[in-house]
Amino acid sequence: MELKDKTFLVTGGTSGVGKAIATGIATTGANVVIVSRNASNGQQTVKEISAKSANKNISFLTADLSLMESVVQLSEQFKQQHHQLHGLVNAAGAWYFKKEITSEGIDKSFAINYLCHYTLTNSLLDLLKATDDARIVTVAGAPRFLNNPKIDLNDLQHTKYSWMKAIRSEMFARVYFGFELSDRLQNTSASSMLFHPGFVKSNLGKNTAPWWLKLMFSFSPDVRNAPETCDSGVYVATKENAKSTNGKFFDEKNNIVDIRKNFDPSTGKELWLLSEQLSFKK
Repeated sequence: MELKDKTFLVTGGTSGVGKAIATGIATTGANVVIVSRNASNGQQTVKEISAKSANKNISFLTADLSLMESVVQLSEQFKQQHHQLHGLVNAAGAWYFKKEITSEGIDKSFAINYLCHYTLTNSLLDLLKATDDARIVTVAGAPRFLNNPKIDLNDLQHTKYSWMKAIRSEMFARVYFGFELSDRLQNTSASSMLFHPGFVKSNLGKNTAPWWLKLMFSFSPDVRNAPETCDSGVYVATKENAKSTNGKFFDEKNNIVDIRKNFDPSTGKELWLLSEQLSFKK
């Protein structure tokens, strides 16, 4: 599929799922902008993606996605440079094995794995709505882990921190967000879809994981043999007529999985309102 006149923004684009999706989209000839925390990683990744895809229309913007002020600045910078946005891919994520609080007073795991996606999407929503057949694509978990998606709306920032509980809660929150967003986009030309990336080579927890987890990963054949591609993410981001699949969840084989029945719409609406208060507070 040729997408030479299309523009995509990919968070987490310097490694793992984000980089894999950015590279796949780049092979279509599209204009791909990746988000990097620093310029050196951004420059290096742009070179690598350009070489692999034979596409020179690759660029980067820098932002600290743990800080919502930086996320809003990222959106403003993007809108200054681009007048259309055909696809926003929310792929950034990280594991934090100890509780950290950002300078804005927000739990860092919650900020990176959920709130930045909410903030960036809403900051770019005017541009997305103005672009024909635009789509917001958000990374979710494996369908088998989404049967009982309970989150504590009174403790979104994990008072008693457990990294496994935090990751699970934030995975649920992203799915609630994606479904609620699809409802809010029903009467627009934009769409919201979710996808499971499958097992993709990633740097999650590379520098912060405890020694026993690094050791376990080093002996895991799944980790050693993980691919550097993410076909499901590329498929959903570039498929034609995204509006026909607004609110759908895709697995790693591009199949639509009916999991929305597991997600209480009232929880999604309340989460949205709480996120708005945290995201744009001054």
